[in-house]
Amino acid sequence: MVWEHPANRGRRTRAFAAMAGWQAWKRLVGRPVNLAVYGDMLFRAYPDSRQPGRFVYFGGLPDYEEMTFMQRYLRPGDGFVDGGANEGMFTLLAAKLVGPGGAVHSFEAVPAFAQRLRDNVGVNALDCVTVHEMAIGAEQGTVPFVVRGEGSRIRTDADGGSTLRVRLGRLDDTLPERPFAMGKLDVEGTEHLALRGAGRLVAQGEPAVWMLELVDKFLRRFGSTVRDVREWLGDHGYDVLLYDPHRNGFVSAPDPLRPGQPDVLAVCRQRRREVEARLADAV
Repeated sequence: MVWEHPANRGRRTRAFAAMAGWQAWKRLVGRPVNLAVYGDMLFRAYPDSRQPGRFVYFGGLPDYEEMTFMQRYLRPGDGFVDGGANEGMFTLLAAKLVGPGGAVHSFEAVPAFAQRLRDNVGVNALDCVTVHEMAIGAEQGTVPFVVRGEGSRIRTDADGGSTLRVRLGRLDDTLPERPFAMGKLDVEGTEHLALRGAGRLVAQGEPAVWMLELVDKFLRRFGSTVRDVREWLGDHGYDVLLYDPHRNGFVSAPDPLRPGQPDVLAVCRQRRREVEARLADAV
């Protein structure tokens, strides 16, 4: 993966050296350290986290296609929604791109991850970021949550082991009345529920672009499928696409989606030209 990652083209030797250095630090020192990311930002690297390794191994852009799209699409003053923010990998990039005049709303349900997210926001003095310690779905209340590293999620009847109760809310009820250029949902199978809880936003074509992790195995836990989500998005005016960073444009997402491919982008049909104009202007 390190050898083939697109962000490591022309720097593979450095990538392997960085990988060895991080593994040695984790094992021999075992203390948190601040990593420089996205040029001038800091990310608190904890030895028990997988997030720092992804920065180190993959040239500073772990999710290359998605993050390249963000860099070319987002503008100062934009709004961004980070659903399933974890420790803040996407939150920090969005905050850098939208700047002090923008607004990033980050949602993380697991208290330990939410605290690390706040720490990363604080060390970078990001006043444009609001952290919401909650899960997002189609209703309000509380839900049992299974904590399994990066696969933490709302508990289902098939889950065993210990759980904790977390607050659950809808994006429509939580987000302020302002434009949002982009939203990201990586919520371990409840993407369709989070979208239903953003019905007002979606009806307004807000945000113009949703970045979604859609995995049948995860969605089926909560009574949905990739096809169901695609059909719902289509009925609500969104086309499901992939972004090709080399062509700087959209391509059709295959049906079915291929395992291991980048996250899909759901682009508001009526605002696609606006999105594509931004991409063209960035290159």
